[in-house]
Order: sequence, then C-alpha cells, then structure tokens
Amino acid sequence: MANLKISTPSAGINTKYKHIMLWIILAVIFARPFICALAFPYLNFVYSLALLICLGAYLIYKKPALTKIRSLIYPCILFSLALCVSVIFSQDRPNSLAQLYPYISGLGLFLIAASFSEKDKLLTIQTVMLAGFVISLLAIYQYLFGFKHVLDYLSTHKLSSPFILDYLQRKRVFFPFVTPGALGGYLAMIIPLFLINKNRIWFTLLVFTALLLTKSPNAFLSLFWALIIYFGVQGKLKKANILLLAGLFLLIIAVIIVRSAAPQEHLHPAFSAMMRLNYWQESLAIIKAHPFVGVGLGNFELQNSRYAHNAYLQIWAEMGLFGLFSLAWVIAAAFKICLKNLAQSLDKRQIAGLLAASAVFLAHNFLDFTFFLPEISLIWWVILGLALVRE
Repeated sequence: MANLKISTPSAGINTKYKHIMLWIILAVIFARPFICALAFPYLNFVYSLALLICLGAYLIYKKPALTKIRSLIYPCILFSLALCVSVIFSQDRPNSLAQLYPYISGLGLFLIAASFSEKDKLLTIQTVMLAGFVISLLAIYQYLFGFKHVLDYLSTHKLSSPFILDYLQRKRVFFPFVTPGALGGYLAMIIPLFLINKNRIWFTLLVFTALLLTKSPNAFLSLFWALIIYFGVQGKLKKANILLLAGLFLLIIAVIIVRSAAPQEHLHPAFSAMMRLNYWQESLAIIKAHPFVGVGLGNFELQNSRYAHNAYLQIWAEMGLFGLFSLAWVIAAAFKICLKNLAQSLDKRQIAGLLAASAVFLAHNFLDFTFFLPEISLIWWVILGLALVRE
C-alpha cells in the first residue's frame, strides 16, 4: 500500500495543460514559414508577440529540464550578453531593441526543442516536414499557375518591382518568401528531414522538385555539402550514394549554365557573384570601423543592399567580434553534443538528418541572408535543438 500511487484530478489537469501547450508550440512552429517578415511586417509583429508570449508561458509553466545540455549554458549566456552589448553600444538603440525578437525567440525555441521528449521530438519533426510539404505544393502551384496572378496584381495596382519581374521572366518560384534564394535555402534545409524515413521518398521528390524550380545554385550547393555530412556520419558514403552526389553536382552545373544563358547581364550568376564581392568589401569596411561591438542589431546598411549576402559578415558588422564568437560557440557546442549522441545512437539516420538540415542552413548563409529572415531562421533553431534530444 505504501508504494501505491494515487492519481489526483490536479495531476490530470496539469498533464492536459502540458499537452495543450505543446500543441500550441507546434502550431506556432508550423505557421512561422508562411508569414514572410518582409512582405507582411504587421502580421509578423502580431505573430512575433504571440510567439514570445507562448515561449514565456511554456518556459515558466513547464520548466523544461536542460541538464542534458549543460555544456550549452555558458555559450547561450555569452551570446545573450553579446546581444545586450550590441544594443547598449548601438548607433540606433530603438531599432536594435526592435531587432532583438528573432534572437530571443530563436534561443527560446532552441532550448525548448532541446528539452523535448523523444515523442515530442518526433511530433515536431513531422510538424516542420508538414509545413515544408505544403510550401512545396504552393511553390509548384506558383510555377504552374501563380505567375499570371502576380502579373495581374502588379498590373492592377500599377506596381513595378524589377526583382519580381526578373523572377517571373525566368520562372523562378519564390512563394511564400520574397526571393527564390530564400525559398531554395528553406527547402534545402527541409529535405534531409524527409530522408530520415525511407518510406517518404515520394514526398522527398516533391520537395526536391520545388527546390529545382527555384533555380538557386547556392541552395543546391548547400544541400550537396549537407548530404555529404548526412551519408558520411552514418558511414554510408558508398557507391550508390556517391553516384547520387555526383548527379546532384552535375545538376548544380546545369542550373548555372541555364542561368548563364539569360540575355540580360544582370541575370547571370557571374553578375550575382560580383555583386556579392562588392557587398562583402563594404561589409569589411564597416567591420574595420567597428570590429568589437559592431554598429548594433538592425543597423547594417550598404549602399545598394540591406544585407551582406553573407550572414557571418553581417553578424560581425552588427554585433562585433564578441557576437560572432559567441554564436560560433553556441553552434560548435551544439554540434559536439549532436555528434556525441550520434555515436551512442543505434539508429543514426534521424540524428544525421537533423545534423544535415542544420548544416544546410549554415552553408547557405555563406552566400545568402536567411539568418535574418525569421520565417526560416527560427525553424533552423528548432531543428538544431531537436538534434540534441537523446533517444
């Protein structure tokens, strides 16, 4: 009788609330990629406020256990301090305060995802995949029917956007994001998750088709390196997978050749590469002037772009060397835990998929700026957190 456990009504209510909170978090994660921060700033503000409230309630009420990732506590604290320093020494403090949201919510989602149980982890992976699958369908719909809708909208409202017109002319899909590169980076990040389950090959092909329609060499190149990691950490770099990687590399070359056939010079990949070199030179000049604390979050601005097209240079320019180092420490510590879990796991496919998905995002941001698009970066924080969950 002494060992008999009595179920009380309050225990049942607490369990019910925990399930409700989990499903709210999953709904918030699912909705994030569909709300483009640049296209819908007011909707993004409402979503951001709701997300912060949900995260705060979850962290306070459920009190997730983080004992399994103690080695991440100091890197996360240092990164948080770097964010504070960046705001304190910012050239425009109100603007920097407004830009804190993606970092705070990203760290919050990261810590929550890392504290999930194996069951919650699987539900979250399925949620991220479902959102990716729906977005792939929307992208394919845009390619088949949506370009006419966009042209009609631009004509009706007498709008003229050279970038959008270029995308339409080249039939490069980008919906629901603002650029094909952003969509390509998102889809490339999602694909390794579909590889976790062999039975989802048709879903993988559909997402890959949507990725192909973005015609983004950077997205394909990021996926190429990530697949090397995916097969390599499992010890599966065998003949069939090497042939798959070779085929993907040839596809990257084909995409570059097709893009190079455009009659306008500014549509060529070489022109894009030259523009990026110019952005990087301007970014390095900003870094040279503010090497340690940066210009402050959200205060980065180039002559012809608001992004450096290299997230790491932009982070350095905005947050200084302190911010860049602390973020690198968070990532390195997370990957170290992930590799340790991988070595101890009987089924390496799941962890390898999450690790590869995280690597896609990091590789893509050497030539792009999806780190500063919360509709993509927050999903990466979730995936990185899930990679730390032990079986």
